[in-house]
Amino acid sequence: MEFQRPEFLFLLIPIWILFFYSVRSKKDYFRLRIVWDRFEKPKEKLISIPDYIPSIFSYLGLSFLVLATAGPGKETRFLPQETDGIDIMVALDISGSMVNGFDFLPKNRLTVSKELLQSFVSKRELDRIGLVLFAGAAYLQSPLTSDRETLQELIETAEESKIEEQGTAIGDALLLSTFRLKSSKAKNKIILLLTDGVSNTGRMDPETASFTTRSLGIKVYSIGIGKESGNFEINYESLAEISKLTGGQFFRAESPEALESVLSEIDGLEKTPLPAKPLYVRETFFRDYLYYSAIFFGIECLFLLIPFKEFV
Repeated sequence: MEFQRPEFLFLLIPIWILFFYSVRSKKDYFRLRIVWDRFEKPKEKLISIPDYIPSIFSYLGLSFLVLATAGPGKETRFLPQETDGIDIMVALDISGSMVNGFDFLPKNRLTVSKELLQSFVSKRELDRIGLVLFAGAAYLQSPLTSDRETLQELIETAEESKIEEQGTAIGDALLLSTFRLKSSKAKNKIILLLTDGVSNTGRMDPETASFTTRSLGIKVYSIGIGKESGNFEINYESLAEISKLTGGQFFRAESPEALESVLSEIDGLEKTPLPAKPLYVRETFFRDYLYYSAIFFGIECLFLLIPFKEFV
């Protein structure tokens, strides 16, 4: 529910301030009036009612008239066929090195990666995106979905404690992501792999997994996160080879700014091949509110026609 001209809603404030002031001061500042002889009838035949009861319908009628002027309605967006877009599986490394690396201070590598991934996901409005978390093993957190809010929450809650197995199983993460994309009918299918380490565990080595990925027409965009140091073992050459083999690209991100730039570049490289824009259909409730306004003014007229005795 939204209004095309919400600024008119501010008119409701003085209307109802005037109503409550008139009730308190026992004066009618807004009432429909009619001249007739109803007050000349015998008082014993009149029904007594509070004087503000008839006037409240005038204020309600005027309020719904204001609401109608504000343009009430509901907007619905119809997306083009999802299978014409891009299906993306995000494989995010949540191993200890992502948490304990000191080159992204004051935040750690994982926190920065999650924040920028959330921004990336919010831009891909027409694509389906899934999420795989991995450390010493790989686990599916979300299948391909268009539910942005749920996906954002899953990324936000991704922590090292979610996976008990230690290490970095890049091959397993690739294979699981590939499996989730295998039956996709999207024109383009990609895996976004974010890691800061070398594959040192898992059931499948990255090279073998990448051959499977390539055979299904899936590209891998891999991002090596962090600076090279002696604290953690790295092998960015392996990541570059995986991306080259599958037709994707390898990127280095040695700082939060560089990672943000990389994700923006990937967003520009993989544009959704949808010729049609989303269709917006607006349903207006303007007439309904006019009907309500007429009903309340009509009830007010009935009070004027029926011989009630008003009292204060």
